[in-house]
Amino acid sequence: MEVNIVALPSFKVRGRQWEGSYEQVPALKELIKKVGSEKEEIKPVDQDYQWGLSVHTIKNGFVHFSGFEVEDAKSDAAYEEMNVPRHTYMNVHHPKGRDIGETYASIYQWFRDGNAKPYLEPGTKYYDGLPLKFEKYPVDRDFDEPHFDIYIPIQA
Repeated sequence: MEVNIVALPSFKVRGRQWEGSYEQVPALKELIKKVGSEKEEIKPVDQDYQWGLSVHTIKNGFVHFSGFEVEDAKSDAAYEEMNVPRHTYMNVHHPKGRDIGETYASIYQWFRDGNAKPYLEPGTKYYDGLPLKFEKYPVDRDFDEPHFDIYIPIQA
C-alpha cells in the first residue's frame, strides 16, 4: 500500500447526510447513488468526483455525508452542507477489485505502526480507531467493485 501525506485546503461539500448502523449500510449505498444523480442540481466545482465523509460518533454506526465539492456560496435549501477545514491527511488509493476491508486493515496497521495519529476533534467522543474517513470517488466508478482515494485526517 502506497501512502502519501497531503495537505488539502478547506472545502465545502453539498449533498445529503445519512446516519445509521453498520447493518443499515445498504440504505446508505442507495443514498450515495441518489446524490450522484443530483449532481447537476448541486452544481459541483468538479463534476468528476463525489465525496463520502464518514464521522464515527455513533456507537455501532456512523454519520455519512455524501456530496460534491461546491464553491463557498449560498446553499440551495434542498441540500445539506458540510464544511471540511484544512487538514493534513494520510492518503491511499483503494484499487478496483481489492476488498475494502483489506485496504482499511492496512490503514489501521499503518497507524498502529506509529506512522501518525488520527486527528481527533477536541471534546468529541468517537467509536472507531479511524474516527474520520473521507473517500473521494470518480463518478463513473463500478459500484460493485469501486476504486477511490481515501483521506484520513492526521494530527499535525
